[in-house]
Amino acid sequence: MTIPLRSAPLIVLLFGILGAPRPGHAQWPQAKLTGLSRLGSRVGESVDVTLNGTDLEGVHSLWFDHPGIRAFHLKGTTFRVASAPGTPLGHHDIRAVGTYGVTNPRTFVLGDRPETVETEPNNVVSQANIVTLNSVINGQITATDVDVFGFDGKAGQRLLIELTAERLDSRLDATIHILNADGRELAECRDALGVDPFLDLTLPADGRYFIKVHDVVYGGSADHSYRLSLSDGPHLDAILPTVATPGVPTSFTLIGRNLGGTPAPDLLIDGRPIERKTVTITPPASGEIDPLAPSLRFFPSPAAPRRGFEYVLALPSGTSNPLFIAEATEPVVLEAEPNNDDEHAQAVTLPCDISGTFGAPNDSDIYRFSARKGEVWWIEATAERLGSPADPAFLIQQVVAKAPPKDLGSAEDTPDPGGGPRFGVGSVDASLRWTVPEDGTYQVVINDLYASQRGDPRLVYRLNIRPERPDFRLFVVPASTTLVDSLTIAAGGRATAYVLAWRTDGFAGPIHVEAVDLPPGVRCEPVTIATGQVVAPVVFEAEDGAKPRVGTVQLIGRSRFGDRKDELHYVSGATKLGPDLTHQAIAGTMIWPPGNPLTPTMAPARVSRGFVLAVVEAGPLTLAASPQTFIVAQGHQLNVPLTVTRRNAFAEAVTVTAADLPANVVNGTATIAKAEASGTLPLFVAKTVAPGDYTFVVRGTGPFPFSKDPNAKTKPNITLNEPSNAIRLVVRPAPVTLTVNNKGGALKPGGTLEVDLTVARQGGFADDLTVTLTAPPALKLSAAPVTIAASQTTAKFVVQAADDSPVGAAAGVAVRAVATVRGESIEVDEPLVLTLGK
Repeated sequence: MTIPLRSAPLIVLLFGILGAPRPGHAQWPQAKLTGLSRLGSRVGESVDVTLNGTDLEGVHSLWFDHPGIRAFHLKGTTFRVASAPGTPLGHHDIRAVGTYGVTNPRTFVLGDRPETVETEPNNVVSQANIVTLNSVINGQITATDVDVFGFDGKAGQRLLIELTAERLDSRLDATIHILNADGRELAECRDALGVDPFLDLTLPADGRYFIKVHDVVYGGSADHSYRLSLSDGPHLDAILPTVATPGVPTSFTLIGRNLGGTPAPDLLIDGRPIERKTVTITPPASGEIDPLAPSLRFFPSPAAPRRGFEYVLALPSGTSNPLFIAEATEPVVLEAEPNNDDEHAQAVTLPCDISGTFGAPNDSDIYRFSARKGEVWWIEATAERLGSPADPAFLIQQVVAKAPPKDLGSAEDTPDPGGGPRFGVGSVDASLRWTVPEDGTYQVVINDLYASQRGDPRLVYRLNIRPERPDFRLFVVPASTTLVDSLTIAAGGRATAYVLAWRTDGFAGPIHVEAVDLPPGVRCEPVTIATGQVVAPVVFEAEDGAKPRVGTVQLIGRSRFGDRKDELHYVSGATKLGPDLTHQAIAGTMIWPPGNPLTPTMAPARVSRGFVLAVVEAGPLTLAASPQTFIVAQGHQLNVPLTVTRRNAFAEAVTVTAADLPANVVNGTATIAKAEASGTLPLFVAKTVAPGDYTFVVRGTGPFPFSKDPNAKTKPNITLNEPSNAIRLVVRPAPVTLTVNNKGGALKPGGTLEVDLTVARQGGFADDLTVTLTAPPALKLSAAPVTIAASQTTAKFVVQAADDSPVGAAAGVAVRAVATVRGESIEVDEPLVLTLGK
């Protein structure tokens, strides 16, 4: 049956900064790391590494995610990197630290095999670098470059040749060719593991062989580095089951090559023989991912919401690649073939956590079960998040006596919930919320989207059928949506990051996020990801005089916090307390900026090892908002008081506007003049803003003369972009609606304007209310308060302009109805359009 589908980290010091970089504004220097001359070393050894990037002036230190790795500055952007024996094998993050802050991470690998570096010229067979079996070659492809390596082999010898580039943050899209001693091509590969090549080759005769490496379009640069491994060691293709119960010793079947296991003549991958090996593994007690050590290998953003652990097979010939095993939430069930048609459907009992494989072309697996009317089940098929190349999709069907099954629903790809270019977590995995329509027998039919073209043991999947358990995951990423970025804070200033929520099983409640283990001198006010929202800004602030440094910070998200009785009371019947959940945020990073022709608004992104920030010397501008919390009703004119602090000869006007506002809050713009230190930003919380707890920031921009050369005679202007502190906005349901019947008008200085008002009480409110005027003080407007009795719905309101009121459009003016609800004063505003004229 085919489903109808679509076609702890080291702390180092940082000196000599001129100012704080601002995410997304290229005019201000921000150190960025784009590539490394070599991408790894053997653990316990020292190697020289040269950095490639932008704004790397003054780079003096390297930051690593593990204290077992250290760097010694040699010259310019070249460092000697040393790892201590016992430092964990696998991927590590490296960041550079210099004049313009701390960079984004790049991957540095620690392996357990001997390593060499390619030497040029090696473009043709006669110039080949000779390498040995069970070794790793670090290479780099420059424009039009071809690298050739020679090795000696024996007839019948089975070798695994793997090039890693894309999975190490490299721009190289490599192709490899295997040639015999006569130059005849025996094999060629690209795009086997992502865009990285992998070849499984049995040598036909004794003699010398050659590996030729080049970019698919013969491009190249200092950002086109790679690691090439040549081994007869273990390689894991799959592991079954794909899930395991935490803390319970479990028997697993490893499927792969050179495992020292039992040949599996019934299994082939690309025509090559495969082995099985049985091992017993005890999963960790929790599948929660460690934010500081999230993975042994490449961890792409679509897989970021997963829970579980990685497994590697260590043999004398080396350590295998890791495979991911998910944390089981229900009793584990293994697929039992044949289960490909209705007559052979595999019976299961709900709930269950099923491990299966699309082992042959056109393979469909059917799981049948009983369910009762009204039950709610989440059905989720995962493969990409396991590291499997499968693209699963499924149908839910009702089994009907003496008739074909009846289709009830289907699921395929999971869209990104809103992280977008910063850190997209959409995937080809599928999920569906299903309510059982009536007592009966049902089945899930699952297959691979490309079933007609493929089928082999690597195409494993997990089919999880579980009760509804609302939950969330958190991710924290740098602020820019267009640039690979990092977080640098000027002393006395602020910088923003973004926290993203991945909500599961219908979880829609607010998430309270706070920072822990902050570096000395750094503060971060808690923020809330509002009900139904995905993204919220997080503002980090360095106190005046904070010492330059680099460190990590962790963010904790909670679904319950403080005393929420008020929130529950005001949204009667709509706000549920929900589950008590706590999760740490996983850090993420763009690998390259968006711009892929197929997905121009999305960027390749991965999980990073800790969220790193730098504190630097004071910058030219600091912006502050006070108070930090506003509690308002729907329909409210909000005037945010702001202050600016200017330094380093910055003396220009600052334009301010809000960012990250909730939907239907009307943004404003204001300018704080050169001679002024304070101002007000008008915002309007419309009647249609959903009640909730929100976080936003105000950004101030202004021109600043700057040059990297402090002695430059002329310095061009750059644009400063400074965030305020995080501002909390609590929106209550409005007890009344207020209508200004004549909407406003013209008003002369010293004159008056009569305004007709209508009020409509709602939500059970039936008391008196008072009408007042709200306006920026600079407008010099006033009005006597008017009381509207409980029995009244209309009133007249008189606005008075002072003799010296400024001429022009009067922004930020509103009529305000003030009601007392359960002892709290609630204000509802209606904008008043006024023009002050002579």
